[in-house]
Amino acid sequence: MKTSPFATLLVGATCAATAFAACSSKSTPEPARASDSGTVSDSSSASDAPLVCPPAALDEGVPGIYHHAQPVEPSACTVLLLNDYYTSCLGPQASATTCDQAWGAGEDTQHATCQSCILTQSSATKWGALVDYSLGGDAGEGGIVSVNVAGCIEILDPSQLPCAESVQQADECEHAACDAVCPVNDAASFANWEACVNASANGECLTYATSAQCESGEDSGPAAACVTGSDFQDQFMAVATVFCGGGALQD
Repeated sequence: MKTSPFATLLVGATCAATAFAACSSKSTPEPARASDSGTVSDSSSASDAPLVCPPAALDEGVPGIYHHAQPVEPSACTVLLLNDYYTSCLGPQASATTCDQAWGAGEDTQHATCQSCILTQSSATKWGALVDYSLGGDAGEGGIVSVNVAGCIEILDPSQLPCAESVQQADECEHAACDAVCPVNDAASFANWEACVNASANGECLTYATSAQCESGEDSGPAAACVTGSDFQDQFMAVATVFCGGGALQD
């Protein structure tokens, strides 16, 4: 699977606390594999230094059941709302203050409808464009929000549901291995969490990470928008548009 090491500050669903965003499976390095020359290579860039928080040992029940994509809401957001959500709540200048101005407790119906489509808790039965692990549930005690690449694939290429399931299993395995042992509350702890995820992709989660490489098959397929973003903003905008609309300017 492709790697996407980019990440950015995110304000949580209630805009009361900060969390960090990962690009779902796209933030995971490929596991060690045979190269074209027949030798085994490791695509991760992790150093040999001991991890601050190594991946936790996992039970056989992790990951759990597949969380299907929530129903598409093509008129939930406009492109202006999606851009504002990114800038105010996800972008490099985002803060609790900037997010809360439009997306907090006093938000109007239009903003509330858009945000409810974009963001779902990891404990929800069905998932939207972003999955929030910052409030616990399922795997997480860490402050992490992931782009729902699996759900996007499920929507745009239903015939590849088994691949979507594999992508989500890899994500869930990483969260289960690292969220509780590497809780995220600042840039340094996020770096520790990323290092833990990198290690899990070549350890506890190797089987799932290997299966999730199927997403590369969508690079030129029906779900290309889900997997070909050049950075976190591109991927968020693409996946959020699939789930919530906003493909064209609206008043």
